[in-house]
Amino acid sequence: MATKISIDVASVVDITARRNDSFYLKTELTNSDGTIYNLEDPEGRTHSVFFEVYDANDILVLAFSSSANSNPLIYPTIDVNLSPATLTISHPSSYFTIRSGTYKYKYYVRSYNLSIVNTIMVGKLKVVDI
Repeated sequence: MATKISIDVASVVDITARRNDSFYLKTELTNSDGTIYNLEDPEGRTHSVFFEVYDANDILVLAFSSSANSNPLIYPTIDVNLSPATLTISHPSSYFTIRSGTYKYKYYVRSYNLSIVNTIMVGKLKVVDI
């Protein structure tokens, strides 16, 4: 008899990046049965995608998004391809200026009406310098 159930499907992946370098990360999303993850709602609106970086005090220090945002810490640099379901973060070095150190990040998909949020990756982001 099962005594534990987990609905957390996020992969834990630690990332190391160099400060003041360009950043590129491409992910392909599939369901547990190998089918393509659906990045649209029933009305055909594409879900929003966020990659958020937090310091040790849980303060947002940098983020990437698939859409424009008024927050100056969030850059619209995530491209979403529906088939296959791929997410590509690609941004110039001028965006990646946070101090060297270890941060935590959360990479997630959010539906248009905010009713669905799926975290796809979490982990540590280590930023190194020269």
